[in-house]
Amino acid sequence: MTRLPVLGSSVASPLRDEAELKRVLSDLRVDQVLSPTAVHELYLNLAAIIGQWMLEQERLEVSSVAGSLLSTARSLNEASLILGGFETGFHSALEIAVASRIAQYLALLPGVNSLAEAQELISSFRQEAARIAHVCMVARADLPDRPEQRGRRALRWYDDFTALLLDLANKAGVQPSLRKGRDTGVRSGWLFEAAQAFEAFLYREMRSPSAEACGTRLDRSMRRLRQRARQNSRAR
Repeated sequence: MTRLPVLGSSVASPLRDEAELKRVLSDLRVDQVLSPTAVHELYLNLAAIIGQWMLEQERLEVSSVAGSLLSTARSLNEASLILGGFETGFHSALEIAVASRIAQYLALLPGVNSLAEAQELISSFRQEAARIAHVCMVARADLPDRPEQRGRRALRWYDDFTALLLDLANKAGVQPSLRKGRDTGVRSGWLFEAAQAFEAFLYREMRSPSAEACGTRLDRSMRRLRQRARQNSRAR
């Protein structure tokens, strides 16, 4: 299923307040290095991440946009055709009757001084309608047609969530460890604990369904973030 890219930005209030965030930061032993302003900024960043997730959920399918562009182009072309009934050239009796009647009543509106002026207005509208109809078809042809990688895109917001935690660890001078017991398979480490604590501020649909899922998300996000950093360094 192909969807349009996200346009713009949005924010949404986390499910818990700033007072709860301060308690979480204390539990993670990083509260002493953050000023009240920094805590508030961290809270706003969480709100932005939730907003990004919400925009992803609302993205339109390309097929529905393509259908609307096509129907708009057809309607504008049809209007442009039928409104040309009073102009020179071959026209059907229906086109002549409709265009002439529209011009007749348009001439009665305040600000329209004559039938000739009404016809000029209609001619100008016809040209603009035809031009917009053409643009609609161009826009339709330019829509993405490749199916996207749903898993990677669907959790792109989690990369920003992970980056937020890594930045917090860096400011606090904490090693953002992420471990998995070789024998037990149990996840641990500061980054894992921080992710689970901060996920409580996210909408329930955004949260990892299990501790292992949370660890897996962090692993994948960290790989993507490292890859992005390498690409950026090569581009400089």
